[in-house]
Amino acid sequence: MASRESCVGVLTQIYSRRGPMIYPVYAAMLFALGLFLSRASGFGFGARLLVCFAAVLLSTAITFIAALVLAGRARARLLAEGRTLAPGHAPIWFLPLVLVLLVTASAGVAYVAS
Repeated sequence: MASRESCVGVLTQIYSRRGPMIYPVYAAMLFALGLFLSRASGFGFGARLLVCFAAVLLSTAITFIAALVLAGRARARLLAEGRTLAPGHAPIWFLPLVLVLLVTASAGVAYVAS
């Protein structure tokens, strides 16, 4: 299930020039996961949380990899044009914040689906 949403996320990343356009993709993915998990009545909250977190984490990882590849291509193209680029990197709190947000969203979906 996560691979289809990941493809939509990657397509949104490639063709959208506005960053917030990824939010409707994640909203749709969480909604679909909620519907899927609501049918799995035999699972407890912990199992639903793990399934939802794994799906969202996989989808986010695929989207991050696509974003890094696209950014690397754009950086190489700009350097080939002779432009100078300022050094930059993600802040140290970025990945922990993303993990907290993914767990929180997954817990919300798992709770609503139970």
